[in-house]
Amino acid sequence: MARRYENIGTYKGIDGKVIYLPTQYPKLAPTNEDYYIITKDQDRLDLIAYDFYGDSTLWWVVAMANDLPGDTMFPPLGFQLRVPANLDSALNAFDNSNS
Repeated sequence: MARRYENIGTYKGIDGKVIYLPTQYPKLAPTNEDYYIITKDQDRLDLIAYDFYGDSTLWWVVAMANDLPGDTMFPPLGFQLRVPANLDSALNAFDNSNS
């Protein structure tokens, strides 16, 4: 399965260190197959990703689908959270935005 930084462009700086190009996150259009949950106290994006995808490192897919900032793992309480049903489509869109 694709990982978030696997296909990110890089270049070598003047000092020879590897520098990563900025990450581009695509918009993920809702589909009829997507899952919707109402968040409750103690819900975390990484745990939700694990429940739906079996991989907690894919928390950023859920955050990206809901235009949530990446500075917290806790979605707003009582928020209708969309979880993309087609993970491969989301990962392909991400890869295409960063290739």
